[in-house]
Amino acid sequence: MNGYSDDINHAFAFATKYRAPYAPVEGAMTFLAHPANVAVILARHGADEVTLVAGILHHVLEVTPQRHHADVRAKIEDKFGVAVLLLAREAFEGYEDERGIPLSWLQRKRTLLHQLLVMSPRAIDICCADEIHQCGTSLAIVERLGGEYLSLHGLPSSAPELCCYDDILAALDRRTDWHARGMKNELHSLKTRLEAALADDA
Repeated sequence: MNGYSDDINHAFAFATKYRAPYAPVEGAMTFLAHPANVAVILARHGADEVTLVAGILHHVLEVTPQRHHADVRAKIEDKFGVAVLLLAREAFEGYEDERGIPLSWLQRKRTLLHQLLVMSPRAIDICCADEIHQCGTSLAIVERLGGEYLSLHGLPSSAPELCCYDDILAALDRRTDWHARGMKNELHSLKTRLEAALADDA
């Protein structure tokens, strides 16, 4: 890919406008850079433009409170089309349940495990790129600052939480129609390094 297309640039601008208001006090820069980093991972693994745009915009759906979801979905459909909206909705990992109650990291991953078994391969690409980014971010924090800083960024720090990565990798193995094995291998490598870094930090 030689530079970003107009649609991808527009998606970044949209994500900045509608995601930035929900940035946490701690880790705000990581939060704001998240969509761009996931887009880079997707591009590196050969994702098409619809997947890239949906991959950027699904981050907006994740943090948007339930009471504003319908409005934001309508804006995405109007500006980017129904195909992008459907893919973004398929891949997003809600931060709240249907009643607007916040979900923990572990609850979100358990929901993701069920979704991975039925979602389309392009949605799996987005979810796997997201997990690669999150696991890589966790690894960087542990190596630079220490494991005690993970919870400040809403990232997993306990053994039960890290076991979710094994479950995600097992779910990906079951999807024989998903062919982006390089992404799965990258996630496995990062998870192994994260476990080792946390063990050294203990």
